[in-house]
Amino acid sequence: MNRRKLLTLLGTLPAVAGSPALARTPEPNPVNSSGAITVLNPAIASKLAERVPLADRLKSLEGKTIYLVDIQWGGPDAGYDLLEVMSEWLAKNVPGVKTVMRRTTGNMFTDDPGMRKEMVDKHADAAIVGVAG
Repeated sequence: MNRRKLLTLLGTLPAVAGSPALARTPEPNPVNSSGAITVLNPAIASKLAERVPLADRLKSLEGKTIYLVDIQWGGPDAGYDLLEVMSEWLAKNVPGVKTVMRRTTGNMFTDDPGMRKEMVDKHADAAIVGVAG
């Protein structure tokens, strides 16, 4: 089965000259002088991150410090509102837990080493990295 037929069966179309998939191409015309069509490659270009095992599950939240981290996905307030509700729920239902609300300094695509350092220095027991949108 050729690629065009497979993509059509999947409900998508291959990127062709003038299609919306190429609208963001820096070239004004995706067809070059040789008649070839420029398309975007959806494959991952870089290597995957090194895999590490998950941390052990906490036996209890009593007496623990939990960081609620908003990475600002969906806008500056989308995740924070959800995390505020989580903090209120934890205060009501697990009174021995301490929650610390934080918002990353960058955005959802960047690392925040200062945030990680704070969690290590303040001995955070866990973190919930929040998304919403």
